[in-house]
Amino acid sequence: MRIHTLRGAKLEESILGASSTRARPVMRVLDEGLHAAAVAVRATAGAIFVGQGADAMRCVAAFGADSTYLLERGVPPHRDLTKRVLDRRAPLIESAPSSDPQFPTRSPCKTRVALLVPLRDGRRAIGMLQLVNPKTPARFTRHDVRVIGGLARHVATSLIQTSSLRRQEGLAAHDPLTGLRNVRELNNQLKKAVGAAQRADRDMALMFVDVDHLKRVNSKLGHAAGSEALKRTGKALHEAVVGVGDVFRFGGDEFIVLQPNASKESARALADHLRSHVAASTAGPMRLGGALPKITVSIGVSTLRGLRDLDGKRAVDLKARLMTTADRALFRAKSGGRNRVVLATTRDDRL
Repeated sequence: MRIHTLRGAKLEESILGASSTRARPVMRVLDEGLHAAAVAVRATAGAIFVGQGADAMRCVAAFGADSTYLLERGVPPHRDLTKRVLDRRAPLIESAPSSDPQFPTRSPCKTRVALLVPLRDGRRAIGMLQLVNPKTPARFTRHDVRVIGGLARHVATSLIQTSSLRRQEGLAAHDPLTGLRNVRELNNQLKKAVGAAQRADRDMALMFVDVDHLKRVNSKLGHAAGSEALKRTGKALHEAVVGVGDVFRFGGDEFIVLQPNASKESARALADHLRSHVAASTAGPMRLGGALPKITVSIGVSTLRGLRDLDGKRAVDLKARLMTTADRALFRAKSGGRNRVVLATTRDDRL
């Protein structure tokens, strides 16, 4: 019996909010749980769906004929039946359902009988286990219902525990205010980016981004408004770098943008785009009342090839020099009136 599961980004989107390499424990839970359930009740096909509410369910594992159909489709084919299952605490046996929950209409296979079980986290439904068409006897017995009820609780508990661990790892790498990756992640990613640029003999860029006059926002509108300014700035920066770089919360009113593949010209262009996008997208009403004014940023940019004497230097040393030169360029941007971009020069790369 082969169990098909979602993998990588699709699985993390459905369950985790963690990296695809860390999705393996969840894949194992899905694989082993569905296999055990199928064997226990002699099912010839089945699936596991995960999500909160019938409209949010997504197939994350399936087996049997046309099993990839459910993974590709994503949502359960029979919404009303799914809703009935999620509203229950006990398993449901459905004979000759009006709309097939397992097979596509073009398939020669049809669901004769289905055993459907909600996966629950306390009172909250988090998914559904679906098994169809058992071998001899060709019906689901009371014993099958009891066994699957227990297995469903085990699968639900394993999913909750595994995904919770993944979320904890994700939280350790992210800033709680903005949701951006934090300094710990910056250190890891920057060292990797510098090493990769050295091996490929290409340039890269690092940008120090400072929110202008955040103290003024705090003093006039309160610290909640200052927090809102940081959240909106982080969101705007993230939007502006999608596909070309990464944003990290450095702390206080500062962010770091990493552009792994860059030239001096492309880095300057990206920094100008960051500055203009933040200014254009941060002002507006706040939930707490009042309105946030337009937020501007100052940016200092350093590039790997803008540093002195690169030959034979370790990535960890170059990482520190990139940050120092970008910080010095940022200081000049702020001293020059703020809301501007300054590119570091070799003079900034000094002891």
